[in-house]
Amino acid sequence: MDRKKLAYFLDQTTQLAMVGFVGSLPVSIAFTQSSLFLGWLAWLLKCLVEKRWNGFKTPLDLGFVLFLASALLSTVFSLSPWESFISLKKFYLLSAVYFIGFNVKSQERLLELVKLFLMMTALTGVYGLVMFGFGYQPRLLAAQGMAMTSGGIFMLAGLLSFAWYRYQAQIPGKWRWAQSLAVSALLCSCLVLTRTVSSWFGFITGFPALISSWWKRAVMLVLTGLLMAGVFYTANNLRLSFMFFYGNKATSWNMRLGFWRMGWQLIKERPVLGTGMIDLGQRLKGMRTAEDEEIWQDIPMGGHLHNNFVQIAATRGITGLAAFLFMWFTIFALAVKLMGSKSRLTGIFAGGILAALAGFQ
Repeated sequence: MDRKKLAYFLDQTTQLAMVGFVGSLPVSIAFTQSSLFLGWLAWLLKCLVEKRWNGFKTPLDLGFVLFLASALLSTVFSLSPWESFISLKKFYLLSAVYFIGFNVKSQERLLELVKLFLMMTALTGVYGLVMFGFGYQPRLLAAQGMAMTSGGIFMLAGLLSFAWYRYQAQIPGKWRWAQSLAVSALLCSCLVLTRTVSSWFGFITGFPALISSWWKRAVMLVLTGLLMAGVFYTANNLRLSFMFFYGNKATSWNMRLGFWRMGWQLIKERPVLGTGMIDLGQRLKGMRTAEDEEIWQDIPMGGHLHNNFVQIAATRGITGLAAFLFMWFTIFALAVKLMGSKSRLTGIFAGGILAALAGFQ
């Protein structure tokens, strides 16, 4: 096989792997990781065959490098260096930012991948609605094992779907915008039924990025305040809490407050580089107070502090938190810049990405 044919075959393999990666995001983390690995392998082999580096510099490089460097530094001085070193594999999925960036060669391809992600998420939503309707899932989980994961996926997809709707709304043909609006309605319905309050708030937080009018943003903020007041009232009323959520939401929030308090203790103990990226479960269990024991009872203690900022500050210290914030600043800055692009598609979906990022945090 000559070099051109081999390079073409590897390029097609890369594109196929990218489809597998995007399509499996709401379905299977194992398939997602495998597709990403296959895609990188094919792409790197293509670089070898063509005897050139097909990547390029981006405005995100410094942020990602500093974040990785802070993780390596915290690993060296970790309470358990080997465990922290093993946890560095989490950065593998971050490489998807570059994998997609290096291999999406046109705006049309970008739109295809966005629609693929939304349609696959919508299909899992239909499955989740059926399972929820027949009582097999007390909270809509779809293809996930945890409501928080499911809620996060539907939150991200819901925000991105409204960006798709904005794009479709100005294209001739009613069926186009009707199709995107129907997908948005389905995804938002699924998000509500996950009963995941943090994902609800994430959606509301990110939504203003999709609105160009300032007065509409102001109305959205007022509605957000009213919704939050209603949620807090409902959560603190035991009967309504069980009716609208799943279990006693006030107790769930008290657990989170306990997590954050213990996280703050860890930060004070190791403020500069943190504990390293280790499982905090056993350590947190030993830090519980009598009040915590009364709340937790026999519920297993997880190792995550239920807040990205607290988690990173505890495991990687102030150094890691500063690197994390800088990385997100570079991403937000790039998204804001792209929102002003002359390309309508790029501008709208940059807003969608900005909304999803704001909601996720």
